[in-house]
Amino acid sequence: MNALVLVALTALAASGSKSAASTEGVGGGRVLLAPKVGFFKSTAPLGGDLYLGLELGYVTPLLKRRLAVVLEVNYHRPQASGVLTDPQLGGFGAPPPDGSYTLAVREVAFLLSAVFRFERALGSLTPYVGGGPGLYLHRATSDLFGATASESGGGLGLQALAGLELPLGPGGLFLEAHYHLAPLDFVTTGDVNVGGFLAGGLGYRLRL
Repeated sequence: MNALVLVALTALAASGSKSAASTEGVGGGRVLLAPKVGFFKSTAPLGGDLYLGLELGYVTPLLKRRLAVVLEVNYHRPQASGVLTDPQLGGFGAPPPDGSYTLAVREVAFLLSAVFRFERALGSLTPYVGGGPGLYLHRATSDLFGATASESGGGLGLQALAGLELPLGPGGLFLEAHYHLAPLDFVTTGDVNVGGFLAGGLGYRLRL
């Protein structure tokens, strides 16, 4: 009888260790590396633009390995253009100058986020949410009346994100959305939030 109990306990222990190993092994290693691309639309009156990003993360042992710390760098350059038609631009009977203008705001951001991953919560799919602070570096360039002027500066902001990841090969294909709060106060832009929404952010996340 004792021998049977010992065999049963050994089998249960082996089964439990295999189950734990398979659970820990879901998704591969702890280092995350992901390029991403999407469409970004600022909350300021600027056009939409292509968003390029690169993410480097680490899945911590916290919360059953569901919490990741992620550093992302991204780039986009939305712009606005139009024509100033105020008749006061002329004077003393002279025709008004060409009022065409272009304003472009280049942004490079460094974002640090805590991301909670609901591993395989939807079958094989992994939803995730996160957010954190960021350093946003801006350069605004305006072209008006044949003259070009630019301003540069940086400041702190915030990011919130949500996504869905599908296992594929050594990593996962993912789709995500962002919201960025990135205050900017230049002469050419005024005091505005040039952050906004990333829609349809698509990428591939390796787990190393």
